[in-house]
Amino acid sequence: MMINSLEKMELIVKSNSHLRWDGVTVVALVEEDGYYTKNGVFDNGEWKTEYRFDMVDYNVWNIPDRYLAHVQV
Repeated sequence: MMINSLEKMELIVKSNSHLRWDGVTVVALVEEDGYYTKNGVFDNGEWKTEYRFDMVDYNVWNIPDRYLAHVQV
């Protein structure tokens, strides 16, 4: 889903424990075994997979729907 508002994106990140900010990039840290993947990260003693969602335009992010399932946007 295209999110075209910083306020909406902040709400989504705040209400989803798998999401965080890295500058203006939204980062999803998923509890998948990331040991053998190029986007694997070691977090809190275990390997996870990190997905990064950069801004596609000014204050516009394209975020997969699975991260928006429980958030009212």
